Amino acid sequence: MSTRRRERGAEARLAALAEAGDHAAARAEAARVLAAAEATEADREAAAGLLRSLQPEGGAVGVGLSCLALASAVAAWMLVGG
Repeated sequence: MSTRRRERGAEARLAALAEAGDHAAARAEAARVLAAAEATEADREAAAGLLRSLQPEGGAVGVGLSCLALASAVAAWMLVGG
């Protein structure tokens, strides 16, 4: 199987995993590609690009944390009997 995986190329494997929605496996494969000594520069660029694409946007994280803080404040207010 490892020969077949090498023949397909890391870029194709990473794209297939990302398209399938298996982000955990895609991250693991990208990390493996980046750590592999035999990986080509194109494979490394594809792996780094995939990892960048899977990171959440900073604005989305900020909005999520704001909503969590608001929900916590409302729950605390309700528990105190405000």
